[in-house]
Amino acid sequence: MNTVRLSDPQRALRLSSTTARLRKSPIRELFALLGRSDVISLAGGFPPMEAIDAMGLRNALVRAARDSLEDSLRYGATQGYAPLRALIADRNRVQGIALDAADIQIVSGSQQGIDLAARTLIDSGDIVLAQAPTYLGALQVFHAQGARIETIPADAGGRGIDMDALERQVVALRPKLIYLVPSFANPTGNVLALRERKQLLSLARRSAVPIVEDDPYGALYFHEPPPPSLLALANAHEREWVIHLSSLSKMLAPGLRLAWMTGPPDWMSPMSLVKQIGDTHTSNLSQLVAWHYLCSGALEPALERARLFYRAQAQTMIRAIQREMPALAQTIVAPKGGMFVWGTLPGVDTTALLPEALREGVAYVPGAAFMPGESVSDGLRLSFATASPEHIQEGIRRLARCVSRSR
Repeated sequence: MNTVRLSDPQRALRLSSTTARLRKSPIRELFALLGRSDVISLAGGFPPMEAIDAMGLRNALVRAARDSLEDSLRYGATQGYAPLRALIADRNRVQGIALDAADIQIVSGSQQGIDLAARTLIDSGDIVLAQAPTYLGALQVFHAQGARIETIPADAGGRGIDMDALERQVVALRPKLIYLVPSFANPTGNVLALRERKQLLSLARRSAVPIVEDDPYGALYFHEPPPPSLLALANAHEREWVIHLSSLSKMLAPGLRLAWMTGPPDWMSPMSLVKQIGDTHTSNLSQLVAWHYLCSGALEPALERARLFYRAQAQTMIRAIQREMPALAQTIVAPKGGMFVWGTLPGVDTTALLPEALREGVAYVPGAAFMPGESVSDGLRLSFATASPEHIQEGIRRLARCVSRSR
C-alpha cells in the first residue's frame, strides 16, 4: 500500500492513523505529465475546453460580478446558496423527483460529498460494499476511514450485479453502506439495468443498508439516457436509504468544484456539520456563477454539444483500438456515455507496464488503481475525453507498440 511517509521515522510516528492510511492517486500523479509535449495522456477523465461552454460561463461570471457581487464575495451558508438549491430542486421536480431546497447540500465537488458521507457514517473496521473496479477516489476515502471494502459480486457477464449473491453478502457481512456509480461508471462505463436498480432499492430498504449513489456522468449519454437514477426510482420508504450525489463538474466545468447531494435529513444534518469542519461552505462565487448560468437556459444546448463531442471522441478511440490492438478490442464494450473505455490485457501487469508506456509517450491508468484490495491487475482505463482525435489515434498506436514489446 502506498502510504504517506516522512523521511524521519520519529516524525512519521506522529502521523495520525487516518493520514497513515492515505493512498496516492495515480491519476493525480499523472497530472504532472499533462505539461509534457512528448506524452499523450489517455489517463485523466475531465472535460476539455471543446466540451465546456466557456463563453456561457464567462457571461455568467460577468453577471455574478455585476448583479451578485456582494453575495459572491462574502461568507455563505454551509448548506449552500439558497437560490441555487431551489433551482436544483425545481429541475429535479420537473423530472419527477420530489425535492425541496432544504433537501439539498451543496458540496465542493462529488469527492467532498463522498468524504462527508464516509466521515458521517463509517467507523474504522466497518464494511463497505463496492463494485470492482470502481472509482478510485471513493476507495481512497473509504480506506482513509479505516473501512474494509468488500467486492459486490458481478453477474455472469461481468457488467451487472448478481443480486442473489449480493443479498446473501449483505445478510452475512452487515455492511455499513453500499457505494455505486450506476450510470457510465468510472472506470468501466457500465450502466446498471433498470431491474437491478429496483432490486437494489428493495434490498437497501429491507436490510437497512444505505446506498451512496454517485452520478457524475448520467447526463453524458451518446444516444439514449440511462435508466432513471436510484433517487428517481425510489418510493418514499426506499428514499430513506439513498444518498444521492450529482456533480456539476462534468456538465459545467471541473474548476468550479461544484456538486450537490441529498439524502435522509437524519444523515444530511450531521453531514453539514462535518462539512463545517472542512471548508465552512462551498465557494459563493462558484455557486453564483453556476446559478446565473443555469438561469440563462444555456445548460441543455451545451449538454447536447458535449454529448456529440464525447460520442465522436469515443468512436475515434474504439476504431483506433480495433485497428491497432485487436486483442484489447475483444475485451471492451463500446461505451454508450461517459468518458472511459475499460479493457484488459490478459497476462500483462498494467501497473508494471506503465513506466514503459510513459517512455513510449502515452499515459493510461492501470486497473489496480480501481481495485479495492492490493492486487495485480491486467485491466486499464483509457479516457477519450481530453485528447484530440489525432492524439487518441497516435496514443493507441504507441500503446500497441509498448504492449507488443512486453509480450
